[in-house]
Amino acid sequence: YTGQLSLSESFLTFSSTEKGLFFETVLPLYAIRRVERVSDKDHVFSIKLVNWHHGTVVFHLNVTKQEYDTFSTELTTNLRQQIKFMKMMKQFMTTCASEALVNNKTPEEFDAIPGGLGLLFEFPGDPKKLKDRAKMREWKKIFLEHGRNLTVVKTPRFAKLVRFGLPNRLRGELWETCSGAIYQRFMNQGLYERLLEENKDKNSLSREEIEKDLNRSLPEYSAYQTPQGIDSLRRVLTAYSWKDPELGYCQAMNIVTSAILIYMSEEQAFFTLSVLCDEMLPGYYSTSMYGALLDQIIFELLLETTMPVLFNHFKKADIQLSVACLPWFLSLYINSMPLMYAFRVLDCFFMDGPRILFQIGLAILKINGDELMQATDDGAFINILKSYFNTLDDPLYPDSPSPKARTLTKFNALLLVAYREFNGITGEKITELRRSHQPKVVAGIGSFTKRSALRNLDHSGNLTKEEQSIVYDKFYNVLYYKKVTNEQKQQPRYDSRVDQASFELLMCSFAKWAKLSSDDQAFDQERQAKVSSHFMNRLFKQFDTNNMNSLSLQDVIIGIGSIVKGDHNSQIKLFFDLHDVDQDGYLSKEEILQFSETLLWLFRNTSDESHLNAVSTFLHNAFEYSETKQETDAIEDGEKYLSVASLR
Repeated sequence: YTGQLSLSESFLTFSSTEKGLFFETVLPLYAIRRVERVSDKDHVFSIKLVNWHHGTVVFHLNVTKQEYDTFSTELTTNLRQQIKFMKMMKQFMTTCASEALVNNKTPEEFDAIPGGLGLLFEFPGDPKKLKDRAKMREWKKIFLEHGRNLTVVKTPRFAKLVRFGLPNRLRGELWETCSGAIYQRFMNQGLYERLLEENKDKNSLSREEIEKDLNRSLPEYSAYQTPQGIDSLRRVLTAYSWKDPELGYCQAMNIVTSAILIYMSEEQAFFTLSVLCDEMLPGYYSTSMYGALLDQIIFELLLETTMPVLFNHFKKADIQLSVACLPWFLSLYINSMPLMYAFRVLDCFFMDGPRILFQIGLAILKINGDELMQATDDGAFINILKSYFNTLDDPLYPDSPSPKARTLTKFNALLLVAYREFNGITGEKITELRRSHQPKVVAGIGSFTKRSALRNLDHSGNLTKEEQSIVYDKFYNVLYYKKVTNEQKQQPRYDSRVDQASFELLMCSFAKWAKLSSDDQAFDQERQAKVSSHFMNRLFKQFDTNNMNSLSLQDVIIGIGSIVKGDHNSQIKLFFDLHDVDQDGYLSKEEILQFSETLLWLFRNTSDESHLNAVSTFLHNAFEYSETKQETDAIEDGEKYLSVASLR
């Protein structure tokens, strides 16, 4: 095989570049026992690897001697860094069903290996009809010849067996192997249990949402009618919500997780869910579902290019493709097809990646094209597809004299059309389409989110729609940069509120006086900074009416409105309250002086010095209008204070 060999700190990977030939391997460096330099008359620069399972792979490198030496040195260095993880291999292998199969373990020993709920509640479908035993024999040959779990080499035979349908007992392990989740599970042994233990007494919004959806998760499967099945699903979803608290839990996660738990242990399902959300389907399981919406746009583009007549019919009849197709993508066809066929789609999905979702979807539309051309509305469109899914188990050739032909179903035809008619849809093509259309989708979601947020405000702060829009943009712009900074520092973040530091940046975006210029820093820097800090702190607390030590968009809207939309008297009252530190309804001599310092700071950037005279006059009048408090103690001390009425 001719292809590309890549080396990273932890992996050695190879992928065939020959058209039509599938051959790839992802080999962790900690799973390599020995490396040798080899050469012969045809291949001067070669390396021979012996993996954990004593399998041998030889790579002939088409490079210069200098490149060969550099590669060999880097490989040796990285191997030394990874060798410490090899001691974890033996224990990890006890969790892999492929090891038990190859080592001819007894049924009792096989059953002791962690697996899915299907071990207790049976797997969907008839094992005899699905030829489970025959499939296990074929996979045993693959594992012996080409490695397994952490050392597997994916050959054309491997791909063919996956598309033929995986055996029940190996399905979970092969899903995590194909998706790469097995490498995460190896490197993070104990993480799943630790997350559950450390957070067992904590509550969160995600936990509440999970509880609502537990009983809606594959209710047709018997395990989810029992406490054992529900508890298992709850643990996996809860652990993931603690692993990624920003994302937490979103609807449709429960559907996918409940499906993979039939074939996977809780730990396997946890890491597979992580790979799904973070790598394979980014943005699918989020509040905005931007990833799924993006893929819907791509799906419609692919339909337009591959079946323009059908696309134009949908457009003319105003049939919304996403009405039926968005649930296909979100649930990975689990909620649309009979379960045993949905799992066949998942077999292909974990091996081929997201492209298979598009290939299957287009194949469904192509097979039903004639009927769909007669549909005139969304209802008819959905009914045609529902009827089709109900017939996937129907035989293609019920009267054929060939026993093999009689076993073929409409689902077999669907897979054939998907792979044969739409094989031009590659992973690279989907990645490129996602990259080119993502900005448009994100902008559209952002616009919708903005309209919804402004519409849901309890109080407008007397700001116009345009003014509210400006505040919204500046508020979330500050939040965005706060989020980036926190990601870099690995700090927790609170997505919908600004803290005092971010509030000061927000005010800088609204008003020139909030910005400390180079002149400020050069002249009386310490005093200016002190006045600025005190004023911003008081203004922040004035906005924070709920004492949350952070501000929502609503808080900022009301606060800004009180400054720019308040009448003269209310603005005076605002400044009075900002400087009435002890909140006794009076300004003391010290508080009046602080008031004047604030005024000098606010007007420091005016071109002339008229503000100096104005502040001086203010001070003179403030002391002139000061009066003795009515309280007995205040009368006795003879101190004079300024009330808000006198200030006005």
